Formats: sequence, C-alpha cells, structure tokens
Amino acid sequence: MKNLFSLFLLLTTLSVYPQQYKDTTFSVRGFTCTCKYNLNIEDDNKIFDLSEQPAHYPDGQEGWKKFVKKNLDKSFKGKEEVEVRFQVDKEGNLSDYELMTRSPAQKYLEIVRVLKLSGKWIPSVQNGYCVKSMVRLTFDL
Repeated sequence: MKNLFSLFLLLTTLSVYPQQYKDTTFSVRGFTCTCKYNLNIEDDNKIFDLSEQPAHYPDGQEGWKKFVKKNLDKSFKGKEEVEVRFQVDKEGNLSDYELMTRSPAQKYLEIVRVLKLSGKWIPSVQNGYCVKSMVRLTFDL
C-alpha cells in the first residue's frame, strides 16, 4: 500500500505541459487564413516540405500567374526554366531564397525581386497549426 501511495504521489506531482497555442485569423490582401499559432518555441522550429495545406499566393494560382506576367521582366535573352525554393513562415513572410537549377544570376535575382514584391502569402497549415514551409516554383524566363 505504501508503494502504491508513493506511485500516486509521484504521478500527481509530475507536471504535464499541454501544448500552448492561440487561435489566429489574419487577412492577406482581403483573403483570410484561420489557424492556430503554436506558442511552444521548440515545436515551432520545424520546416515542412509537405503539409496538409501548402503555402500559396493569396489570390490563388490564377492570381499568381497574372501577378508574375505583370511584374516579371521579360527582356532576358533565351528561354529556360529557373527553379527557386524559398521559405514561407507562419505569418506568411518569404525568405531564404535558393536557386535550384543552373541558371544565370540575373534571372535568379529577377525572380527573387518578383517574389519579394508579391508580399505576404497564406502560410502552410499542418494539423490546424500555421507552420513554416518550403515552396518550390519554376519560372520560364
């Protein structure tokens, strides 16, 4: 009985830390995103390549195509595919741009300029939480 009581005391004194979060709804150029923000820093450092809802431009695929067509400099000689990878954080900010193909630096810099011009994106969602993620895009330039 004494051992059982000691075990009970041990279990009741252990603190279990529940995952802390806050529900968040924010708007990006008139489009809303509802998800939870994880307040536990250790759990928040993961960067997802794949998620339930990938990060995307607020106006969707068609809006993104229009934006790129309007803002991308088309004066470069020769057509080639330029693939870029970048991070979208849980607030929708873009960063960590990487060139994934062998392409001229001028074309890479033009794509980064357009991505920065695009502003905030809708972040990825995993298990109801806004998460950091990597996005890969290919441009014909």
